[in-house]
Amino acid sequence: MIPMSWRYRVSLAVTCAVLVAWPGLPVAEPLALIPTQELVRSAQIVQSFEGQQDASQLLGWSNVSIAKSARQTAANAGNIIDVSDRPLDSVRQDFEGQQFSVNDIILNAVSALETIEQEASNTGNAVVGGDIGNVEQYFADGSVQHAKNNLVLPDLPGTLRQSGTNTMNLVYSEQSVALSSQNFTKQAEQRVDNHIDVTGAGGAGAIVQEGSNLGNIIVARDVDEVIRDFSGDQIINNVVRLEDGARWGSIIQNGTNIANYIEAENIGYLEQTSSNGEQVVNNRVEVVTLKNGPDGTLKEITQITSPNITQNSNNYVNMIVLKTTAEEGSSPAVDVVQSAEYSQSVQGANSGAVSQTGNAVVIER
Repeated sequence: MIPMSWRYRVSLAVTCAVLVAWPGLPVAEPLALIPTQELVRSAQIVQSFEGQQDASQLLGWSNVSIAKSARQTAANAGNIIDVSDRPLDSVRQDFEGQQFSVNDIILNAVSALETIEQEASNTGNAVVGGDIGNVEQYFADGSVQHAKNNLVLPDLPGTLRQSGTNTMNLVYSEQSVALSSQNFTKQAEQRVDNHIDVTGAGGAGAIVQEGSNLGNIIVARDVDEVIRDFSGDQIINNVVRLEDGARWGSIIQNGTNIANYIEAENIGYLEQTSSNGEQVVNNRVEVVTLKNGPDGTLKEITQITSPNITQNSNNYVNMIVLKTTAEEGSSPAVDVVQSAEYSQSVQGANSGAVSQTGNAVVIER
């Protein structure tokens, strides 16, 4: 079972909160927030995103002797509707553009920092409501969501944590969704890059890197009819680079890609396809060794998987979860048509879990 219930709400809440907290972020297309009363009265809501959102910040320190912790949070949100449990008649969301959330920290001296955290997230085409009628969501060719965290430092403090999340085409209702169409096109991409470069001897600190890409997600009690296609790419790169002889306490790398996921008690008709694209999780820990070559000093990079390195990789495409119904009695039949011609690959699986799933049905009854 995939723990979806916290993913969509936390991602959406964090994204919107950060946009309010950082009004000065350079955004080509400003996020238009529609009052809840107006949304409820609307017979049809149409949102179109065109352009680019950049939430980028660079922090460079040469003398960090006082601060005990550092935290960077970068987030973008476009085409968001959240009316809690109120009804919605019709929604159309078109996303044609780019979202880049970038956190960059460069430390040039040994610091007194005990923790460093970087969080980057992008959210697009998200609908949260009560009884939802017709929903159409479209992620266009050439569109990109890119969450990136970069950290360069000479030693390891207590804990380094990097988290990147991209969410596109999300529908959530604790009640019902009548008709839904979701399209994640061939030339569209979700990407997470977490990179840590320890340039010195390191220390006894812990490193945690997490990446998640969520595309075409529906969670509701009842779903009448869904037709959707996922043909883009989901890519996660978690990379830690250490100098030869460096020490560390532990390294944990997690990567999860989810495409065409639906969770409901009752599903009437579901047609979902996945083709042409790929899901990739790269978890890498590298050691750099300096060697003398004919043209001077050369760097040799070796990938390692121990000690105290845990790497988890998960790819899911066309995933159906039928929840336990609240009412007693027989459950109605589910009419499902699904097809997956889709590439899935992982790298790095030491002491961790690897899961690659396509065209799966999970029944919790």
